[in-house]
Amino acid sequence: MNTPEKSPDTGARRRASIQWEQFRQARRIHGGLWGFCLAVLGVKLSRLPIPSRRLRQRLFRDLYARMYPPGLDEQEAERPLGDYPTFNALFTRGVKREHRPIPAVGSDLLSPCDGTVQDLGRVEGGRFLTVKGIAYSVESLLAGLDARPYEGGQFAIIFLSPIDCHRVFSPSDGRIDEAVHVPGARLLVHPPYQSPEYPVYTLNERMILSLSTDSGACAVVLVAGWGVGKITLPLAPGFRPGSRRVESYRWPSPPLVERGGWIATFELGSTVVLIASSSPEATPLVSPNERVRYGQPVFRIDPHGRPV
Repeated sequence: MNTPEKSPDTGARRRASIQWEQFRQARRIHGGLWGFCLAVLGVKLSRLPIPSRRLRQRLFRDLYARMYPPGLDEQEAERPLGDYPTFNALFTRGVKREHRPIPAVGSDLLSPCDGTVQDLGRVEGGRFLTVKGIAYSVESLLAGLDARPYEGGQFAIIFLSPIDCHRVFSPSDGRIDEAVHVPGARLLVHPPYQSPEYPVYTLNERMILSLSTDSGACAVVLVAGWGVGKITLPLAPGFRPGSRRVESYRWPSPPLVERGGWIATFELGSTVVLIASSSPEATPLVSPNERVRYGQPVFRIDPHGRPV
């Protein structure tokens, strides 16, 4: 029996379908076309300096209190709200270290960001399954990086809301071996909008950081969502990948990072996927729908590979 040939424009139709779904989702979450247009304008203006310190403070307080009550926790921000010249500067703000204590010793893997745990579980057969019923190939997620060390390992998916600190931190002491940027779509990463037809973590733009730690290999995958301007790396400020092809970056000397060290930044909200290698044994310390903060242990690691 002859196998029917695929139409040459199948890829183009798929890309058009993804683009339409991206627009449809964004329009829906913003309450219609007018709200969508206002949101697009807001993203475009997010880097525009707001001239008055008093005006900035009032805008930031009022906007967040209205959209995300009770608003931002001003006590934990590194600077007073009025000191942030743009919305983008506020999104990429740091947090005072006393509000995110980093355990001085221990082998636990720490949360790489503030946010809410969407899913966690184990990699089996090179895949992991989310509660939305979407199966992801680790090889596809990592865009060609070696996926074998993660077979049998644990994963956690953490969703960042607009109110969260949008910096990403190292989950362990170690070194960063490689950074890989994958261009892609900007589908919504919000859990209600995810579907098997549009597997957001492998369709969307993402930055993959491959780390070597005393506990084995570790991958931190930053998945861009709708409205994200870009993903930047403080340890590689000159790495400015384009939007048409996969690009990787290797440091002349792989940088050493400490647990809780700043390694990446989202400009607007997104999701982080943390994957730990299969050895040694890792036991989850958090649950789906739980709020976490960066520096908080999420996997208990036994260096001898024994059940914890």
